Amino acid sequence: MDVPNSSVKKVGEILNLRSYRFVHLDHLEDHRLILAEIGKLLAVQGTIILSTEGINLTLSGNTSSTEQMFEACKAIPGLENLRPKISWSSDCAFQQLKVKIKPEIIKMDCPEIQPGKEKAPRIDSLTLQKWLKDGFDENGIPIKVLDTRNSFEIAMGSFHQAVDLKLTKFSEFPKKVLSMKHILQVYRIINVCTGGIRCEKASLFMMKNGFKNVTQLDGGIIEYLNSTEGYSWEGECFLFDNRETI
Repeated sequence: MDVPNSSVKKVGEILNLRSYRFVHLDHLEDHRLILAEIGKLLAVQGTIILSTEGINLTLSGNTSSTEQMFEACKAIPGLENLRPKISWSSDCAFQQLKVKIKPEIIKMDCPEIQPGKEKAPRIDSLTLQKWLKDGFDENGIPIKVLDTRNSFEIAMGSFHQAVDLKLTKFSEFPKKVLSMKHILQVYRIINVCTGGIRCEKASLFMMKNGFKNVTQLDGGIIEYLNSTEGYSWEGECFLFDNRETI
């Protein structure tokens, strides 16, 4: 794998790579054992979560080893089109490599929500920036950013006047967002999260429960901060690794 061209500034020699994909996976224990062994040989650090609904991973290490580990993940049937998001740092973002099997790659406790089978509408970062500056979408509908992250993450940084559902864990999202349905219905809702994975489930849940004009930010907050001037963003973006924020 070649590290993709990116607007991300290279600071340090450690490659940090994030990716996820919703797709049905089989033989999870076999894949877990193989990936754990390869990771040990390559001395890569990070977390890989495997589930019947897909994969969610963050890797950190020298460029060659991290690339090889990512290719090992892509070798799993169904993950051939796995695409990375990259950043650089002076130190590894994790202390060790953990390869886990879980019921969900991001826990929502709503088995009917299956992003591997259907997708919600999404917009790119430049479109969101334009909408934020205008205050409305291309059809003149007023917009509202809904931050699907936990409240402590939002406290460190978020979009100006974004909706905070006061979540302590993502599985609280369904109940909390339904309680605000009457308020949110008049807006074009843009769901945001760190890298995009929570938005996948959040947007589908809202659509299946009668919310209109729901979309999500493709690539998440990290992509927005890397590819735009950061309009409307206030503070820092929390990361679940040793770097804590960017």
